[in-house]
Formats: sequence, structure tokens, C-alpha cells
Amino acid sequence: MHNALLYNRKSSMGTQVKQEETIVAVSSPTGEGGVGMIRMSGIGALNILQTMFRGPSGKPRNEFESHRVYYGFVADTTETKIDETLVVVMKSPKTYTREDVVEISCHGGIVVLRKILQACVKLGARMAEAGEFSKRAFLNGRIDLVQAEAIIDMIKTKSDKGWRTAFSQLDGKLSKRLDNIENLLVSIIADIEVSIDFPDEDIELANDVTVLAKLQKLSRDIDKITCTYGVGRIYRDGISIAITGKPNVGKSSLMNALLERDRVIVTDTPGTTRDSIEESLQIGGVAVKIVDTAGVRKASDNAEQLGVSRALKVAFDSDIRLIMFDGSKSLDDDDRKLAEELYTRFAEKGSILTIINKNDLPQVISDSIVSPMDKSSIIRIAAKTGDGVDLLKLAISKLIEKMGINLEDGPVLTRERHLARMRAMTESVGRAISALKAKMSREFIAADLQEAKESLEELTGKVVDDQVIDKIFNEMCIGK
Repeated sequence: MHNALLYNRKSSMGTQVKQEETIVAVSSPTGEGGVGMIRMSGIGALNILQTMFRGPSGKPRNEFESHRVYYGFVADTTETKIDETLVVVMKSPKTYTREDVVEISCHGGIVVLRKILQACVKLGARMAEAGEFSKRAFLNGRIDLVQAEAIIDMIKTKSDKGWRTAFSQLDGKLSKRLDNIENLLVSIIADIEVSIDFPDEDIELANDVTVLAKLQKLSRDIDKITCTYGVGRIYRDGISIAITGKPNVGKSSLMNALLERDRVIVTDTPGTTRDSIEESLQIGGVAVKIVDTAGVRKASDNAEQLGVSRALKVAFDSDIRLIMFDGSKSLDDDDRKLAEELYTRFAEKGSILTIINKNDLPQVISDSIVSPMDKSSIIRIAAKTGDGVDLLKLAISKLIEKMGINLEDGPVLTRERHLARMRAMTESVGRAISALKAKMSREFIAADLQEAKESLEELTGKVVDDQVIDKIFNEMCIGK
């Protein structure tokens, strides 16, 4: 592979791997807090700690036991005490990075953290780059690339189900599934290569029927994981919901009701919202990006026309659309035109909920007039009072489930990188099956399966381009 680095994470398991440089960073959030933390990793971490740490009596400590907490103070190079601290010492290889790691817990002030950080740097540490602790964990074989990406998702997730998915991946469930696929793939490659290398030897060789059965099982196993991407993507990134309708039907009031706070200005003047407004919340444990769009009607000026165009684009691009009508007024041409456009595009996909608002006023329109869909997709609410909003949230949750977004017991793919590598495997295995059925030379089959193995190794990080590694770990914050 061009510009590729080969990492065998299994070969370093249980061994002591040390980097030449010791890195240090603040691992707690920026700003004031009850507790702050400085993390060091590398060959010099213990020496630096011995130089700056003082026990309660003020005396230095020369020896530290691994995985113990020590109370005392840290001092700078002038012997000036910086802060009262708790220090955790973790010796290689049983650490996050598989190097010697020191974590210094202090008061969470910006100045305190900066002074301890500066003292560590003066004593020989280097400021860590973004994600460098996790990168060392990967390079030293503690985690694979899939688990490294899960760390990013654990930090960034905004929903319960996003957390569950990320933790499952961090816990190794997806990696174990991929290991099983790799073991089967390697077994098939071994069968093929034995028949190539020793065609005339008195060795029991796998016949075409046996090899085909294994290849078909391999293909099914790959497909089972590949088809989980839709679920994984939504649990990781969440879903988008657009609130659309003509002006003054109550879209902004509905957004405020869903958020349970006054986020959007609500007036009786039509066309108040000229641009899309986005906010996040959880519905049914799933992260949701809710978008209040401009009212859709025949625009009176250029600014409103831009808002209408953007509102339609947001509705088209969203996962779910809430189309709103004012139940206290008869439908007009703007209502009918929007309904026709959205229902024609999305009704069959089951990604529309029809909202008849202002249920607290005398109703003029009926369900059958508004929507050609089943009446179960129609919810009547009073957005200003909040009446019916809980039923709407329940309907959204059911729609998510109907779309197939259910967290299964098994692992799921969460990133386009995963999907691309799994699809590449599918193509390679498919070519191998076709070659076997066509009675082609087994060299061609072996070549296809080697490509599949390379795709899998790129996914887990055993063989991966260094630019891919840099891109992944640069997503992390400094200190992780």
C-alpha cells in the first residue's frame, strides 16, 4: 500500500513499549472547576514526578508503586509549591498507553493547571498533540482503530443510544466480530494457498464445494455487519427533523414546545422566521436536530424567497418531516402546494408526520382533507399550550422504530470509513466466489481474498495509511 504503515497490535500485547518522548497535557475541561487533571505518558513520566512531588512532610518520594494514589504537593523547579494534589502512578504496560502514565489531580483553576503544566515541560516533557495519548494506545497495541474512533464518539455523543453504541464499540464488540471474520477469511486463504503450493502432495485439500460454502458464509457474515450502518450512523450522528408549513401555522411555537423553552420568537405577524433555526434534543434516547424553517408560501420579496427555498431544501434533506397546518382555518393554495410536494416525495418512505395545530380553537379542517396517508400519521396539538406535544414525541419515536432504527444486541458500523472498507470486502469476496464457480485458477481466488484481507486490516488499523491515522486522532481533544 502506498504510504502505508504496518501495525501489528497483537504483537505488542503484554510487552513494555515506550516512546522516546514524554508527553503532557491538561486532560480536564478548560475553565474553572472543582478538580483539574494533568496527564503525562512516556519513558520520563516517573522521573519528572519524582522531581516535582513532595509528600505531606515536604520530603521528596523516590519510589512509587503502580496503580496507587499518593497525597502531597507538587512544586516547580524553584522548589515553590504549586498546589495540593492527589497523584496516580501507573507503570507500563498496564496503562492506557502501555507506557508509564502519571495523572496529577489538582484544583481546577486555569492558573494552577498552567503552572503544573509548565513545570512538567521544564523538567523534560513535551506538550501532547490532539489525541496523542490515544494514538500511543493504538500504536502500542492496546486498542485498534475501531476502538479509537469509539473514544471520539463517547466524548462527542449527545444521546443515550449514541453512548450505548459508542461504548459497545469501545468495549470491543465490533472488533471481536471483525476478528471472527478475519479468522474465517484467513482459514479460507490457507486452504486456497495449500492447494496452490502443494498440488501433487499427498495432502487432503479442500474441494470447491467446501471452499464455496466457507466463502458464502463469509459473505453473509460481512453483509450482516454492513447492513447495520444505517442504524449506527443515526445513533452516532442523530436524526434531523424539519418543521415545515406555511407562515403562521405555529412552527416556532411547536419548536419551543419540543425544547420546553422559548428559543424562537413567536408573533402573529406571518413570515417572522426568515431563516432556518436549529436546536438539539433527545427523543426516545436518540439525538435529534430539530429545524424550524421559514414559512413556505409565494414570497413577497427576495429575502423571503431565499428563506422559502432554504426551508424546502431542509425538508428534503431531513430524515423526518413534520408538515403543519392551522386546524382553525381552511386550506389554501400554499397549504395544498406544500402538501403535494412533500407527500409525493416522501409519503411512501413513511418519513412524514402531519401536524394539525391550534387544536384549542374551533376546528375547520378534517384529517381526510389534510392528508392522503393513514390517519395514524396525523397528530392534533395546541403548540402554545403544549397539549398533544407528548403524543407527537411518541409518534416520532414510533416512526424512528418503524424506520428500522433499533439498537440490536450485536455491534453496528458507525462511520463511512467502516462502510467503505466493508463494501470493498464484499466486492473482493464476491469476485472470489465468481472465480471459483467459473473454475478459474485458484491464484485468482487467492488474490481476491488477499484484497479482502487488506480491506479488513485497513478497517481495524493493522495496515493503514498514516494520513488516515492522523485524521482520526486529530478529531480528539488535547489530553485524550
